[in-house]
Amino acid sequence: MIIALFGGDGRAVGTYAAVLIARAAASVGTATTLLRVVGMHESRLLRPDSVPDPLRVVEVCNDDPSFATVLREETAAVPGNRLVVLDLPPGWVAACPVELGDCPKVVAVGPSALECAVAASALRRIGDSPGPWVLGCGATSGRAFEQTVREMASAVGLDDALVRVIAHGLPASRPDDAASTHWVPLPHLFRCAALQVLSAILPGAFAPPKHPADLLACFLTGMGEADRRGPQERLRDLADALDAAEGDGYPSAQELAAAPLLDDWEFGVRPVAALVGRVTQHPDFPAGRRVRTSEVYVSDRRTWARTYSRLYRLGRPAGSRPSLQ
Repeated sequence: MIIALFGGDGRAVGTYAAVLIARAAASVGTATTLLRVVGMHESRLLRPDSVPDPLRVVEVCNDDPSFATVLREETAAVPGNRLVVLDLPPGWVAACPVELGDCPKVVAVGPSALECAVAASALRRIGDSPGPWVLGCGATSGRAFEQTVREMASAVGLDDALVRVIAHGLPASRPDDAASTHWVPLPHLFRCAALQVLSAILPGAFAPPKHPADLLACFLTGMGEADRRGPQERLRDLADALDAAEGDGYPSAQELAAAPLLDDWEFGVRPVAALVGRVTQHPDFPAGRRVRTSEVYVSDRRTWARTYSRLYRLGRPAGSRPSLQ
């Protein structure tokens, strides 16, 4: 199996996607090679002392006399139980100087409208049917990202049938995230997102990993696969649903059929963690107004708290030992 990745606008986004996808495939036991083609003056990846997964990392310079030989050897007769992830220069998506055959081609695109516009321009230059996959990296809403890509593609005269957007993109890299650069184990969120991408590109070849607790929960409850999404995944899914609910297509028949059934239901109130205090510098309330915040999602319990609506600085507490359950 071979996948070719290109950056939609610049090198870093394509390399980020290639590294995560290769790491995720290797983390579930697939023998994987990450083959990165670079120019003479391009920066290289950090070379790890050891790679924790069954993963080979190969970087080859396209100006090197051995380039064609190395590329041919690495991609020749790749068996179905082995994956080669090609990280190729962005310009090659429209005019690739090497033969890639029928392998899936993926253009990794950042979340901004400008990046989507540049990617749409590249797709128009290709003009193949079907075109390469478009993979969002760091978009807060997959549906909104797809809509932006399709609008940009339409603006440059590209047939909508040629635009293929992967439904679930890759999450943004956090400033303190070392998984994509220092080869430490991948966080669960990143691994599952990358495996979903692989499942979309290569149907049947990859499945999201199951945690032992998932199997136990299925056995005990008979409710199907346990939901092990983290807070980030749940909020991203909620953002997608809110975007979709503004139109007429949500929920789809497939989504509704797969949803849990609730009988004897009624609307109720569930207590949530919130803060109460006197606020200043709030955009909606005068200084000194006593308010109750929306639900608190995360806090260091001393200096700051992030609610559903906004970030708060925590000043003087009401008591000597405030509690945030």
